[in-house]
Amino acid sequence: MNNDILELNSNLQKQNTREFLSRFFKRILNVFVSDVVGAVTGVIKGDDIWQSAQGASISSAKNQGFITAVDGINVAIGNAPSKADLLEDTLVTSYIRPKQEALNDLVLVQNSLPATPNDSIGYYHNLVIYNTLEKNNSVNFWRNVSDEACVLKLNEEIISTIPASCYNDVVVSDETIEFCSFIGEASKECEDYKNLINVTAVKYPELDKTLNLLSSYFEGMENVSTDEQWKQYCMDVIELISKSGLPECDKESLKAGITVGYASSKLWKCEE
Repeated sequence: MNNDILELNSNLQKQNTREFLSRFFKRILNVFVSDVVGAVTGVIKGDDIWQSAQGASISSAKNQGFITAVDGINVAIGNAPSKADLLEDTLVTSYIRPKQEALNDLVLVQNSLPATPNDSIGYYHNLVIYNTLEKNNSVNFWRNVSDEACVLKLNEEIISTIPASCYNDVVVSDETIEFCSFIGEASKECEDYKNLINVTAVKYPELDKTLNLLSSYFEGMENVSTDEQWKQYCMDVIELISKSGLPECDKESLKAGITVGYASSKLWKCEE
């Protein structure tokens, strides 16, 4: 499987990569990676994907200042993301793309493959996060909210938004909260996604093989040049996973991670 992804990566034409990555991943790359790892972890550990993926995404975004602006030091040196002003109550939804953009074209299956409810997890992922932030559309509200409170607020929205047939349980486990808190803090401290992957593998050694495959996927992402190529790359990786000889649980966890990650890349604004 890893060799298949590496071969796919080698076929990508690396053109205008800097422009593409800076626009889509420069400031949210670790949020994106946290989201993918959160989705994979939720499936592997047998928890619901929803709390793990969305909790990881929100915790990472909040810790890095995409929801709660930035700390006073960064403001003092003029390094505030999107020129956010801590003295004003900036709208939280100014940090995410317009709803129509954030919820559009998120199903990653080839034309020859029928879509299933699981293929819509990217749509529900973005919808739950968007609705949660929209209901409390205030930076001042989110500034002091704990990671645990974030996950619990997301869970309330999961229950009211996602069809009951799409999840197993609505009880948030202590392990899920601990994971979301860890990945949120690690995404802030790690200088790049490779470091974040390594730190996560040390903390959760049972994810090591899966994280190794994801690392190859992220490396391929670095060779993507356009929006269209990014979507096609995700679809191609999902097709490779579907046709592989991996155990079904591993297949589902990896496909969930990539689907959620693609959705995450279309949710958060990352322009300076």
